Amino acid sequence: MSRHLLARPGAGLLVLLALLAGCGVLPVPSPEIPPTAVTHLPTPTAVSPCNRFLPLPPSTANAWHEPPDSNLPPPPARQQRPFRYAVHTLFLDEHVARLAAEAGFDTVVQVFPWRDFNPEPGRYAWDAADYMVRNARNNNLDLVIRLDMPPAWAILPVDEGIPFDLPAYADFLTAVATRYQGHILGYIIWNEPNLAAEWSRSGGSQPDHWLTYDGWVADPADYAGVLGVAFQRIRAADPEALIIGGGLAPTNERSPRSLDDRDFLDQMLAAGAANCFDILAVHDYGYGLSPEADRTAQDGLNLARIMDLRDIMLAYDATQPLWITELGYTVQPGDHPSVSAEQQALYLLGSFERARRDWPWVEMLTVWNLVYGLSPTNEMSGYSLVEPDLTPRLAYEMLRQMEK
Repeated sequence: MSRHLLARPGAGLLVLLALLAGCGVLPVPSPEIPPTAVTHLPTPTAVSPCNRFLPLPPSTANAWHEPPDSNLPPPPARQQRPFRYAVHTLFLDEHVARLAAEAGFDTVVQVFPWRDFNPEPGRYAWDAADYMVRNARNNNLDLVIRLDMPPAWAILPVDEGIPFDLPAYADFLTAVATRYQGHILGYIIWNEPNLAAEWSRSGGSQPDHWLTYDGWVADPADYAGVLGVAFQRIRAADPEALIIGGGLAPTNERSPRSLDDRDFLDQMLAAGAANCFDILAVHDYGYGLSPEADRTAQDGLNLARIMDLRDIMLAYDATQPLWITELGYTVQPGDHPSVSAEQQALYLLGSFERARRDWPWVEMLTVWNLVYGLSPTNEMSGYSLVEPDLTPRLAYEMLRQMEK
């Protein structure tokens, strides 16, 4: 198995489609860390690299002009938190939302697939999204959403550059931010653009999705431009929401299918991307190692890899907070290093402890994942805090008892 694949534990998010179809569906907090108070960046200026693709040409009739849905509960008051305890879900139904809240999580990270919520130009299907937003509100959970997975009609027949209709994506962002104004804490713009499988083949489901060398990774400057478009559109529709960049896959590989996340971030910031986002999202896995492992252990594939990314940020005077939006340990033997159920629990608690103790610039840690109903041998099921039948694992119980 290549280093690239070792570093890709969140590969199975495509199960969301099936879930949508069936949805009818002991670390002590550091008091020295001040409450999160993110200063929004100003709208990029005309000469900013964030405006690489602005102004946009007209889209393929994908604009959405409806007002926000009055049937949704009122938006919650924005809460400032010194540190966010988050969990990543695949579909935020009532059971998952309740379990997340009972465990003491305050934030959920959830995918909103473009292809499911905008299946045709100008047509939007909001039922599943509305359902998840309501479940978040009913359980006092802040919601961070990720926006990628283009519909077939918006995929471009190109061999390089941006592989999707950017004006149409911009209209999708406007529609989502308009409908859910005030309900969404932050928007993650795309997923792991340093992987071909997530950039040029986002949402693909073929068996060799992660093995093939077809496609290409994003040009970091192009990604900076996409961030700029998202910044403009979302800020206009939902001024208080956070624009979140990155979510890069931790990998040491440099090939047509993958670019080392540190290289990608360096090139992205060199292109001026620091002015295009409020938060940097980081996928930070332990790969079977203790969360106290040195940053050089296992060729840098461990929890402390985040320190490399922080060093790159500081080299460009980029001081935005970092959010860990994926971190997990699997109990299922397979393509990725597995641990025992007890190790999973202790390592997850240790990850929170190290982040709070050593990295005050990390303001959210998200456990990957909270999902049920999958085969016990499924990759994602091995990372989950519950068994397929919703029985809590030891990790869930210990996180629930963790002082927050």
